[in-house]
Amino acid sequence: MRTHYLAGVAAAALLLPVAAHAQSTGTIDAESEGNEIVVTGSTGPRQIGGVQIPDQPKSRAVLTQEFIERQQPGQSILETVNLVPGVNFTNNDPYGTSGGNLRIRGFSGDRVSLTFDGIPLNDSGNYAIYSNQQLDPEVIEQVNVTFGATDVDSPTASASGGTVNYRSVMPSDKLGAMAVYTHGTFNFNRVFGMLNTGEFTKFGTKAWIAASNETYDQFRGFGTLDKQQYNGKIYQPIGSNGDFIAVSGHYNRNRNSSYSNPTIANIRTLLGNSVVPPVAGAGAPSSANPFTLDLSNAQYDAVFNNRDSSVTGPYDQLCSPASSNAAVKGTAQNDAATCANTSTTAINPSDTGVMRFNSRVTLSEALLFTLDAGYSFTRANGGGSTVFSESGTSVSGDNTYQGGRLAGGVDINGDGDTLDRVRVYYPSNTRTQRFVAIAGMRYQIDPDNLVRLTYTWDRARHRQTGEASRLDAQGRPQDVFGFDGDNPFAVRDPQGNVLNKRNRLSYAVLHQVSGEYRGKFIDNRLNVTLGVRAPFFRRNLSNFCYTIPGQSSDAYCTSETPAQVGANATRATYGIPYRNRLETYNAVLPNVGFTFRVVDNLSVFGSYAKGFSAPKTDNLYSYGSARVGNGVTNGAVIRPTIDVQPEKTDSFDGGFRYNAGIFSAQADGWYIYYKNRIVSSLIEDANTPGSFFSVDRNVGAVRSYGFDGLVTVRPVRQLSLYGFASYVKTKLQNDLVNPQTGAVTALKGKEVVETPKWTYGGRAQVDIDPVQFGISAKYTGKRWATDVNDFAVAGYTLVNADIRVNLAPLGMERTFFQFNATNLLKERYFGSLSTNTAFSNSPRINLGSPRAFTGSIHFEF
Repeated sequence: MRTHYLAGVAAAALLLPVAAHAQSTGTIDAESEGNEIVVTGSTGPRQIGGVQIPDQPKSRAVLTQEFIERQQPGQSILETVNLVPGVNFTNNDPYGTSGGNLRIRGFSGDRVSLTFDGIPLNDSGNYAIYSNQQLDPEVIEQVNVTFGATDVDSPTASASGGTVNYRSVMPSDKLGAMAVYTHGTFNFNRVFGMLNTGEFTKFGTKAWIAASNETYDQFRGFGTLDKQQYNGKIYQPIGSNGDFIAVSGHYNRNRNSSYSNPTIANIRTLLGNSVVPPVAGAGAPSSANPFTLDLSNAQYDAVFNNRDSSVTGPYDQLCSPASSNAAVKGTAQNDAATCANTSTTAINPSDTGVMRFNSRVTLSEALLFTLDAGYSFTRANGGGSTVFSESGTSVSGDNTYQGGRLAGGVDINGDGDTLDRVRVYYPSNTRTQRFVAIAGMRYQIDPDNLVRLTYTWDRARHRQTGEASRLDAQGRPQDVFGFDGDNPFAVRDPQGNVLNKRNRLSYAVLHQVSGEYRGKFIDNRLNVTLGVRAPFFRRNLSNFCYTIPGQSSDAYCTSETPAQVGANATRATYGIPYRNRLETYNAVLPNVGFTFRVVDNLSVFGSYAKGFSAPKTDNLYSYGSARVGNGVTNGAVIRPTIDVQPEKTDSFDGGFRYNAGIFSAQADGWYIYYKNRIVSSLIEDANTPGSFFSVDRNVGAVRSYGFDGLVTVRPVRQLSLYGFASYVKTKLQNDLVNPQTGAVTALKGKEVVETPKWTYGGRAQVDIDPVQFGISAKYTGKRWATDVNDFAVAGYTLVNADIRVNLAPLGMERTFFQFNATNLLKERYFGSLSTNTAFSNSPRINLGSPRAFTGSIHFEF
């Protein structure tokens, strides 16, 4: 029998009768059966094996706790939705703490809105999704994916490609507790605990708290991953009509060693030109003659097992600059070749937290008010190190621009001289504080018609710095987040200023108004939604340093003073500091759809939505993208500014659904027109031939279309089957033109990178008490790694399995053993890709996770 570890979930039906798959509390209410706008069956949406197909105007799929709890304990929820059609997620390790890469219908994760309990989780600066910072799966009630469109009140300025939303579980009515311990391959150890208070006041107040801790070793090379998480929720019903107030909290702490993945040049060095062709010359790939990286098992294993860190090997375990290059006064020490490839600085620490408030209040028989609000914070970096010359002289391999600020001499390692080349910790830190509020009013005109109005306010403070600090005797950072200023380990110039590779502050502020009408006609057979949202978004940008051309799209700082910049004739053009530069964007985005019940259990649906994605912070800081502050010229020609416009989409969906007792299915055809696509590309500096700088700019449109289908079947009570398939065809509509030289890169007609044309798979589950067995598989097709489509990686198939043994026959009703296997058939494959415009030596390719096993014991009362 299935274990229901939160008995109180059923009681939540008063609040969430059929629509817990929606995002905000207002949308949940509008879509609920209690309002009789969407009819999906007398007992709510049917569920087979934890899969629901809600009868909504948009193409949507829902996975419930029954599906989620069968996956690897502690696994990222984004790996779970990888079994939803249209979704492709590449997980960077077997357990999810190293992150991964999400795409939906060809749209990258930064163009997909991720929310939980209605609160947005995308980074406020670059819209990135951090899959390793998501809620523990045990406290997720369900997760849904909306393809290519958003709800009309979605709190986002970036979702041009769809949404992923999940909701935390309700507290139970009775006192209860849960404990889960898991051990597995790569020394994986995880402990999870949860306490439900039950109703502890006469007003029906109830709550739960939960915590988890997991650690494991990297599957390749040295390094460990450590994750701690704490969650809690308190729920207060108001009256008996579903009104409530809920307050929730979430804190996540990651300390991750990064994987060292090979470049194309690394793989060629190991396996030869016959396996990986050269970049230029005879046999070099081209659009007419593309190359697909498809290694044999022996070739893949040679790359995977190679230990040479100078070629493709993983990071070294330890580094001791003090012992290998002992600091001696009067002697020049050289750390340039020391600690460069060590796991001690290749780290990815993060601390994140989210406080959430959800509420619903009935003001009158026809009028309802909802309010969702949240506060979140983030502190994170990607690690890294660099070498400074204490004398400030330029040496190959050193940090030339920052080192130039050391002219005159700085004793970094404390040996009493300025003769040394010293390696220091040099991460890019980000600190974010964010406030969100979503207020909605719903007015029930009559049983067949309602209207609602929603206002969203979202304000984020985004501070980005890159301070340098000294390493300890083992080559480890003194603090994983470096230092912001007053600290004895910070690296300073002769004037006492901390060396800083970036120094900027931005505010992202969204005001959004949305309205929607929902109505039902023809004896409830036709349901119509007519909506519009109008986001008004601005970024307030300040950059406190001179920025260097040709370094990166991140506005890399120099630590040189204004006098030094102006006096240095070799610096043709610098971006000058500025404060409070405003960039504003707005749009009017219709969002309409319908469902029509043709006969019992069979309906057709269709929708149209316009999407919107404002430029990222880095897009706007990119050198050459600013509308103001082009910089010091020293007689050189100032580069043209580039006005980056928001990306916009027109998304059309249409299909049918069938929901019967033992069989449910959805088939959906779609078309998306995507204009003002933003790309980052290297452009040769006309002032300095041979020097390149990165610019983000609009390069035209993309047309894409495809098909998504899923089927769930339960032919007998003991067997449930689920299958899905997706086809995606994308085509770029314009070539890439260098705005300085006029050179054309032929992109027209090419396909979007990292987008498999075909994905398909499924899951089967057999329940024969007390044993339950499940197996799932997914095929991911070939993916392009370059815009010009001259280089791709081969497709692959992953198979996972799970076995559960219930101890109910022994009188332990809610206790079971569970065994999980990921990549059961030991598939060798490439996961997340680093993409380029054309085939080159530099892209890094993630080696896919090998087979892993875990065993868990789950106690509950």
